Amino acid sequence: MRRAAPGLGRSAALAAAIAAALVVLGAVPQAAQKEAAAGGPVVRLAYRELQPGEPVLVFLDSDRSVRSASVTLLGTKAELRPAPGGGRVFAFLGIDVQTKPGTYPLVVKVLRTSGVLETVRKDLLIGGREFPTAKLQFKPEYVTPPASLQARIKREAELVALAMSVITPEWLGDGPFVPPSDAPAWENFGQRRLNNKVLQSLHTGLDVRVPFGQPIKAANAGRVVMASDLYMGGKTVIIDHGLGVFSTYGHMSRLLVKRGESVAKGQTIGLCGTTGRSTGPHLHWAFRILDARVDPEAMLRLPL
Repeated sequence: MRRAAPGLGRSAALAAAIAAALVVLGAVPQAAQKEAAAGGPVVRLAYRELQPGEPVLVFLDSDRSVRSASVTLLGTKAELRPAPGGGRVFAFLGIDVQTKPGTYPLVVKVLRTSGVLETVRKDLLIGGREFPTAKLQFKPEYVTPPASLQARIKREAELVALAMSVITPEWLGDGPFVPPSDAPAWENFGQRRLNNKVLQSLHTGLDVRVPFGQPIKAANAGRVVMASDLYMGGKTVIIDHGLGVFSTYGHMSRLLVKRGESVAKGQTIGLCGTTGRSTGPHLHWAFRILDARVDPEAMLRLPL
């Protein structure tokens, strides 16, 4: 754990746009946007940065001639779906924390009601990102678990993976994501950790400095797909927000929801603790978009 951020907020999300006809990436003048819209559907991207650990929100400003659309980046494909109530069409993608810098193609496919399939390709430059390092001291059994616990750890890892492998094809969320607590967070997403002098782990979430026993709240509406006491993660809740987006809350002292339960944004789902592999009371808060592990701070900036 390192220095605390003054809060979970950073700079406002950046926006970019690509037009199916113009294949433009970046800020598009208003006149150009109107021209593109007249010629066909417009796809807009919203993101904080194009770098490892960042989410990308894809919007489709479609007309009635569009039957369906999909977007592919870094080998992951997502279908664009309408928001509840017939709102705008969108999808989530993520740039995994371990993605190497380079140029990667973004491919959008739009199927029109006439049966014509339009394909748009644009190369995106993903930059590098520096991540912190830390030296932590745990009980030996949490760094080198005894053989008697290996089966449990393996089984729990498989259950977590299974819980996040089933993609709900519609959005379950309710507007933008919110922090699970008012407490500040350490700036330790992506941290490389030397555990008991052994370089062993990559920290793919944020540690939030919530006092012991204080409430932990759901960052958005969704459905609980896991509420269990895990060896490494301690008392953990995983929420499915739909469209491949999952949030995780770990090391809690008490669970207040059950698997299969629907939760509202801001609902208390547990109390902060220090269960599992933990050096003291805090909340481990993490996000996954499909197969990508992304920064919770960036999720708060998405214009939903």
